Amino acid sequence: MKTNRARFSAPATRRLGLSSLAAIWAHPRVSSLRVIINKRLRSTLARWKPPGDEIQVSAAAVDRGPRLLREMVCHEAAHVVVWDRHGQTALPHGPEWAELMRAAGLEPRAVAMRCGQRGRGTIEGRRFRHFCPVCHFERFAKRRVVSWRCPECRAIGLAGHLRVERISAA
Repeated sequence: MKTNRARFSAPATRRLGLSSLAAIWAHPRVSSLRVIINKRLRSTLARWKPPGDEIQVSAAAVDRGPRLLREMVCHEAAHVVVWDRHGQTALPHGPEWAELMRAAGLEPRAVAMRCGQRGRGTIEGRRFRHFCPVCHFERFAKRRVVSWRCPECRAIGLAGHLRVERISAA
């Protein structure tokens, strides 16, 4: 049976800097996280599902180069630390998370790629903007779609409800 997951080798995991992040953040659990390539991830570049010990990275993320890959792994590892320290009381990309990113020497940004707009072309003919108030994911449609959820927020265990606003037909 063919698997859709591949594990990074031990030297590759060290290059991702998990042990140095564990030291910077004084959180030993970070060094024991596993980084897995999940070829089935399409709407997000990387994710961590609480309370797991596995960071999943899409094949597209690996193709973006080592610097951005390290940033994405750091991003997800910061979610682990925030979850362990604050549970569900902290926002996924709130001040606690942003402070960890700055301590690691990175700019705290919630998204590296706008998932809802990838390959969609113009928004002509689309009358509704669906957006996430937490991470600013957005998606456009000709009608309201109440069943859509934010993939970034769903990946970390939140409800992912999107707000809908009508956009002008200019």
